[in-house]
Amino acid sequence: MPDAQPPAAPVYWPRVKEILDDIMARWIERWGREPYPGIHEYYWDTPQQLATTVLSGFRAIEPGVPGRDTHLVRSLMRGVGGFGKMPMHGPFLSNTEVEEIVTWIDTGMPEGPPAG
Repeated sequence: MPDAQPPAAPVYWPRVKEILDDIMARWIERWGREPYPGIHEYYWDTPQQLATTVLSGFRAIEPGVPGRDTHLVRSLMRGVGGFGKMPMHGPFLSNTEVEEIVTWIDTGMPEGPPAG
């Protein structure tokens, strides 16, 4: 992704949830239906739920795997295995939005700013 710049500020869970909620709302609007159960089983009510959800038979975020190499990010960037880029047939996230998710994963998936 040569045109994407790493986010200058920290990325926290509310922003990641906003990105994912927005892309699914746009997908539903574009296609006029809800995703099919059993095929599009992406859940992200909490960061823990997103991290342990299974995408195409693989955990979305594996502990210790760099953000760019997670199945979540790979599916958003280019697809995984025989599955195309997600969400299926678009609309897709911008490179900047994907970079925000990568930053969030690479910084330990923080829920919010540290207390202090």
